[in-house]
Amino acid sequence: MKKTILSIAIISITVLSCEKEDANKLVSTLAGEISQEPVQITLLNSGGEINTPETLVLSDNEDYYNEGSIDYIQNGQKVAQVNFGNGENNSLAALKINGEESEIELKKDESYYNGKKSKYKKVIVEPLVKSEECEYIIAGIIKYYDYKSGDWVATIDFGELECDEWAVKTTADSQDPYTFSLKDLDWK
Repeated sequence: MKKTILSIAIISITVLSCEKEDANKLVSTLAGEISQEPVQITLLNSGGEINTPETLVLSDNEDYYNEGSIDYIQNGQKVAQVNFGNGENNSLAALKINGEESEIELKKDESYYNGKKSKYKKVIVEPLVKSEECEYIIAGIIKYYDYKSGDWVATIDFGELECDEWAVKTTADSQDPYTFSLKDLDWK
């Protein structure tokens, strides 16, 4: 009985160690790209809340939103809004910030970093947000897909407007979220 329990414990620790090692390996593989992702929204400060006054609806291929909106609220005021459209299958969203309107491209098929072509197709699920007083991306979700197979590889969630160093990665190999420090990446 003791041998069985010991064996189960050793197997569990080995499996968990392998999963953490795989998660660390994927973060390392994506590190250069994550650290150089361009932000779509820059706010004066971090903090606040993210509201979805209209239901967010995924596109037909379910990799980006094509309907609904997100409001970014700080000190009781809406400081930015992203409108994903009315169901039309395109990868554009409308951004309204400081009274000005622009478009955000959500799908990045030809991404480059450090002069090299990315190994991944990137989809901005929720726009990447930074604040002027914070070193790191403070909100947003990006999905990475393998160029060759088209398979989903990982999703990185940068949080909910808090100025901290943490992001959460979920992969196709493990649905268990893995929290990692953005301090470990070489930010440009």
